[in-house]
Amino acid sequence: MKKFQIGILIILVAVTGFVAWYATSQKAEPPTTGQPLRIGVVPWIGDGVYYVAQAKGFFAQEKVNVEFVNVDDFAIAKELLTAGKVDAIYLTPETVAVLNDAGVKLKIVAANDLSAGADGIIATPDIKNIEDLKGKKVAFEIGSTSHFLLSYLLNQKGLTTKDLHVVEAIAPDAGATFVAGKVDAAVTWEPWLSKAAERVGGHLLISSKDAPVIFDMPILRAEVVDSRPQDVKAMLRAVFAAQKWISENKPEEVAKVIAGPLKISQQDAIDQMLGVHWPSYEENLNMLTTGTYSVKNSLQIAGDLWQKLGLIKNTVNTDEIVDASFLKNLYK
Repeated sequence: MKKFQIGILIILVAVTGFVAWYATSQKAEPPTTGQPLRIGVVPWIGDGVYYVAQAKGFFAQEKVNVEFVNVDDFAIAKELLTAGKVDAIYLTPETVAVLNDAGVKLKIVAANDLSAGADGIIATPDIKNIEDLKGKKVAFEIGSTSHFLLSYLLNQKGLTTKDLHVVEAIAPDAGATFVAGKVDAAVTWEPWLSKAAERVGGHLLISSKDAPVIFDMPILRAEVVDSRPQDVKAMLRAVFAAQKWISENKPEEVAKVIAGPLKISQQDAIDQMLGVHWPSYEENLNMLTTGTYSVKNSLQIAGDLWQKLGLIKNTVNTDEIVDASFLKNLYK
């Protein structure tokens, strides 16, 4: 009888142990922290997806506490991220290269938006291709997204910005300078791309629609990714829900949500949306690391070009920066 009781006890202990192990193994990942995830947003139409996520309650549904920090200047944006005053900010490949060169530990986990015609080069009628820019007066901001797009296109033809007569100007001023007839070409964005025709013979030479290398990405501090993975995942799920909402609604409805925070008219928002693409979750799975026009490849191109031009010293290791694991496990 005692042997029987001992046997039953052993079985019960074993079953209890198995149940405890199984429960532990099946336990859901830790919930979001509740701490603010401070996101730096810039006055760019692509960041409109975050305003949609906020206005439509997608952040709330994911139980992630998101706090926007408005940033008007890219130099300030870099400082905020470097100093840890924001946890994430949405900037482009060449910015990642600069921050990496400064020793900032970063992670990229998704693509936010892709410039699909929002950036471009406007030129005089005698400039018919990229090679024709050689020796011409070209206005753009050094170290900017415009500089990156121009350098990428020149590099394909064996040229660099050193082959040009550079006139430094921020994008809006570059466009205005071109229309005023002071330069032969300018690298800028809307509305100046459309305004090129205001100058006799002025035309759009090429745009990011023909060279889709300008991604706007959530650049996160590595320590935030490591210590708050569930907050990052919740934020991404909310953003993809917002992207889906945008894709299912008319531009006029989207403009009603994003025009106010961006401080532009609803018509301007509609016009600017024509030059940007918000990739879905499914697109992101491939876009992050696969293909000629991927986030990873664009980052490598930016790093190589910036190093070639002497703007950075250190080689960019994209394998350390781009982390596809969040997307792969986002809904698990």
